[in-house]
Amino acid sequence: MAAGPAAPLEQRARLYETLLQVTPDLVYMWDLQHRFTYANAALLAMWGMTWDEAIGKNCLEIGYEPWHAALHDREIDQVVATRQPVRGDVPFNGTNGRRIYDYLLMPVIGPDGQVEAVAGTTRDVTDRKQHEDARRRSEERLAAMVDATTDLVYRTNADWSEVDIVGGSLLLGRHGSLTPDWLDVLIHPDDRDRVRDAIAHARATQTPYEAEHRVRNDDGGWSWVSSRAVPIRPIGGQITEWFGAATDISERKRHEEHQRLLLAELNHRVKNTLAIVQSIALQTLGTNGDASPAYDRFEARLHALSQAHDMLTLKQWVNAPLEAIVRTAIAPCTQGDNHRFTLQGFPIELEPQRALALTMALHELCTNAMKYGALSGEHGHVDIRWTRETRDGRDCLVLRWEERDGPPVATPARRGFGSRMIERGLRHDLGGHVSLDFLPTGVVCEITAPLANTGAVA
Repeated sequence: MAAGPAAPLEQRARLYETLLQVTPDLVYMWDLQHRFTYANAALLAMWGMTWDEAIGKNCLEIGYEPWHAALHDREIDQVVATRQPVRGDVPFNGTNGRRIYDYLLMPVIGPDGQVEAVAGTTRDVTDRKQHEDARRRSEERLAAMVDATTDLVYRTNADWSEVDIVGGSLLLGRHGSLTPDWLDVLIHPDDRDRVRDAIAHARATQTPYEAEHRVRNDDGGWSWVSSRAVPIRPIGGQITEWFGAATDISERKRHEEHQRLLLAELNHRVKNTLAIVQSIALQTLGTNGDASPAYDRFEARLHALSQAHDMLTLKQWVNAPLEAIVRTAIAPCTQGDNHRFTLQGFPIELEPQRALALTMALHELCTNAMKYGALSGEHGHVDIRWTRETRDGRDCLVLRWEERDGPPVATPARRGFGSRMIERGLRHDLGGHVSLDFLPTGVVCEITAPLANTGAVA
C-alpha cells in the first residue's frame, strides 16, 4: 500500500531529530512559561540528566545558579516581546566542569503569527575564549613594553611602502602611519641611498635590516638613529611584514665627532711638537748648518714615530692591527719592493703604547739591516712571523724577525742605542721577553708578550 502525504513530513521530522541528537551543540526549547519542552542529547549529557528528569522544568529547577536562571528568564521575555534574537556567552558548571558557552535564542512563530516558544542553541567556546584572553593579555603586555621603551617602535609591510609608528619614543612627534614618501621626507638627503640599499639587502636576503642614519625630528632638526627591523613570516612562508625599533644615538654621534676633533687636534699638536724637536736636533747636532750622521739617525727615528702616530690616529687611538704596525714600520725599507720581506701571522691588535714601542723597535731592526744586514745587499731577505704559543703556562704572542741571504754578521763589540731600545724598551712596554742574536747568517730577534683573554696583547 503506498505511503500517504504524511510520510514525507514524518521522514523529515526523523531527519531533523537525528541531526539535533548528533550535533555537538546544545539545542533546546522553552515554552512561554520558561519550561524546557525539548533538550537534545548533548544538552542532557552536559546536565547529567535524562529527558524524563528534565522535561517541563525551568532553568532554576534544572540546577542553574539563580543569577544564571534569572538571566535566561529575562532573555526569554525579551525574545517574546521583541520577536528578535538574543545572543550572549555565559559560564556554566556542568558534567565537563566549568565551561564557557556562546548561545543564541530565537523566537518560534506559530501558525497564528504569534511567538509560541523560544528555541536556543549553545556552543562550548571555552578554548576559543582562553586563546582570545591569552592573546589579549599578550597584546596588552606588548603594548606596555612598547610604551615603556625609549626607542621608536615601528612596523612596515613586506615591501616597506607602508610604515606605521606603533609606539615608544615621540622622536617624530606622533605615532601612526607615515606618508608613502616617508623616505624622501624624513630621511636626511645624504643618508637616503644608504637606507635604500640596506632595505634592498634585507629584502633580498630576508635577513634583519640594520642602518644608522639621520631622521627629521619633531623640532625640524636632524637626529641620528640606529634602526633594526626583523622580518615576520609564517613558517615556510613569505615575509608578510617587518617589525623594528630605532634608537636615538644623536648624543653618541656628537660625542664621536667631538672625540674625532680632539684626536685631530692632538695629532696636529704632536706633529708640531715633532717638528720643533726636529729643528732643535738640527741646530744641536748639525755641523756648520749641515746635518750630521747622528742627526740623520735621529730624524729617521722621529719619522718612524710620526708614522706610528698617524696610523694610531686613523684607528682612533684604540687598538692597531699588528700587520698594519709591521707594514708601517718597514715601509721606508721596502721602497716599493715588497719581495724583500715575508710577513705571516694571525689577526691580532695591540694597544697604542705597545704599538708605538714595537714600531720603534722594528724601525731600528730595519735601519740595522739596511746598513749592515740582509737589506744591505741585493739578495738579502727578512722573515717576520708572529704566532700564538704557550710559554711558561701563559698564552703569548711570539714575533720573530729573521734575516737571511745577506752578508756575514759579526756580533758588535758594544750595544748601541738601537739594540738597547729593542731589548730594554720592548721588555718594559710589552711586559714580555726580547732576545736579539747576531748570528753569522743574519740577525734574529724574538719578541714574546703575554696575551689577554681577548687575544690582544696584555
